[in-house]
Amino acid sequence: MNNEMVYVGELPSLDFIMNEMKQYKTQTAMPETERIGGLFYLLAALQILMIIGGAILGLFVAPASLFASRTETDWFLWIAAGLAGFAAIALGVILIPLSLIAAMAFRKDKKWSKVVGIIASGLAFLEFPFGTILGGYLIWKIINRKKVEQL
Repeated sequence: MNNEMVYVGELPSLDFIMNEMKQYKTQTAMPETERIGGLFYLLAALQILMIIGGAILGLFVAPASLFASRTETDWFLWIAAGLAGFAAIALGVILIPLSLIAAMAFRKDKKWSKVVGIIASGLAFLEFPFGTILGGYLIWKIINRKKVEQL
């Protein structure tokens, strides 16, 4: 048996191959906007943990530790910790709806999703360390989104 390939007709053009690749990519892979939207849902879930942690710190740990403090420096540190807990609660309350709006906007591929996404990601930078990492990654994905979707 002969191992030569036999072509019937012409080879497909480069345009045809690129069109088939784009069609395959859209059918098999999750669009970039849906991935970014999913990350914003993750950011909203992270805010629930931040609110719980802030409430524990601001409402229980810091006030209880004030009674055990012996110096003014200890008092100042525990008051600052309590205020940081309340700041985490306030930031979480702001970021939950903002992250959910950004997630839905990206999933529906709205034009204004980029603005809301960058605002939410920028606010997430204030939540060290996980919010900083996730916020930075989201800003990077949003800025490079157009470049990734082109084939």
